[in-house]
Amino acid sequence: MRRLLAVGLITVLLIGSLPALGATQSDAPTTPQTITTSQEFDDVEFHILVYDNGSAQWTFRYERTLANEQERTQFQEFAREFNNSQTDLYTDFQKNAVELTDTGGNATGRVMKAENFSKNAYIGGLNKNRGVVEMSFKWSSFAAQDSGAIVIGDVFKGGLYLGENQSLVVESEEGMAFESAKPVESRDMTHETLAESDTVSWNGPYEFNDQRPMVSFNSVQETTTVTGTTAPGAGGPPGSGGEEPNAQSPMMLFIAAVVLLIGLAAVFAWRQGGFGSLSSTQSTPRGGGGTTTPESSTGGAAKPAVSDEELLTDEARVKKLLRENGGRMKQVNIVEETGWSKSKVSMLLSEMEDEGEISKLRVGRENIISLDGHEPDAAGSPLDR
Repeated sequence: MRRLLAVGLITVLLIGSLPALGATQSDAPTTPQTITTSQEFDDVEFHILVYDNGSAQWTFRYERTLANEQERTQFQEFAREFNNSQTDLYTDFQKNAVELTDTGGNATGRVMKAENFSKNAYIGGLNKNRGVVEMSFKWSSFAAQDSGAIVIGDVFKGGLYLGENQSLVVESEEGMAFESAKPVESRDMTHETLAESDTVSWNGPYEFNDQRPMVSFNSVQETTTVTGTTAPGAGGPPGSGGEEPNAQSPMMLFIAAVVLLIGLAAVFAWRQGGFGSLSSTQSTPRGGGGTTTPESSTGGAAKPAVSDEELLTDEARVKKLLRENGGRMKQVNIVEETGWSKSKVSMLLSEMEDEGEISKLRVGRENIISLDGHEPDAAGSPLDR
C-alpha cells in the first residue's frame, strides 16, 4: 500500500483540467481538456511554510513550458476560467486536502484541519514562457511542539515519496530558525549553515524513510540580547526620547567604573579571607583557611543542583533504560519510563535507528526497541518481559 503522504500528494497530482498544449490550430479545442497524468508538468513543487503556532501553509505549484504563442494563448484562456470560476481541478484539490489532514490527524492524534484555501494560475518566467498553477491551504496543528521547539515529520507516517521533477521545500516564518533537517545527505540549503538558511529542500526522485523528512525550528528571539540598549524615553535629558542604543553618558561611564572597582575590591577581600567576619550568619573558616563551606539554612551540606540522570542526553538515557531491561523494551514502555511524549520518543528512536544505535522491530501493533546483539529471534517471542 502506498504510504500516507505519498498517496495524498500523488492523488492531487493526478487530478487536472489544464488545456492540452501542442495541438494544431485546426484541431485546437475550444474548451480546456482534462489531463490525467502529472507528466504534463515540467516541474512540481510542494512548499511548506511553518508558523510558530504549529500550523503550516501548504502550496502546490505546477509549472510547464509554453513553447509558442498558441500555447500561451491557450493557457491564458485556461487561467481566466480557473481563476474566475469553481473548476473541478480546484474542487478536487480542496477535497483531497481535507482527506490529507484527516489522515494526518489519525496518525498523530492531533486535531487537524484544512482551511484558508486559495488558487492562482498565470504566465510567468523570465521570458513569459511558463504556465504556472498554484493551489494552497492552511494545515492547522501540522507540526508538533516539543520543549519549545517546533518539529515537523510525524505526519509522514511510513515515509514520503517524491517523483521525477518534484521537489519539497520547507520554510519558516520570520522569527524562527532551522535547528535540524533530516535526512542530511540529500538536502539543499540556501546558505552554508542550516541556521542561516531561509529554506531547506529535497528533490525527486527520492523516497524518505518513516517520519522523514523531519525538520525542527527554534525561535531566534531566544538568542537575542538587549545589552547596551536603552528604553525609549529613558537615559537622556527630558524630551530627548532617550539615547541611541550604543551611546553612553559620562554619568553611566562613571557608574560602570565604580561598579568595576567595587568588584575588584570584593575579589581581593575574598582571596584574603576578609569576608569571614563580615556576617554573623556565615560559618567560621575551618582549618584557618580563607574560604568557607557552603551550608544550608538548617546546617546541612548543600545538595547538587541537578541529578546524574538529568545530565544524560536523551539518546544516552534511552540506551541506559534498554541496558537495565535486558537490552530490549517495548516502545510504549520507553514512553512510560521517560515521561516523554509519544511523538518525541518516536522521532528520537527514528534518529537513533538511522545512526545505528538501536534497532526497531514491528510486531503486531507494537515496536520492539533493541540494542545491538539483543534483537529478538524472528521465530520466538519478540519480548519476554
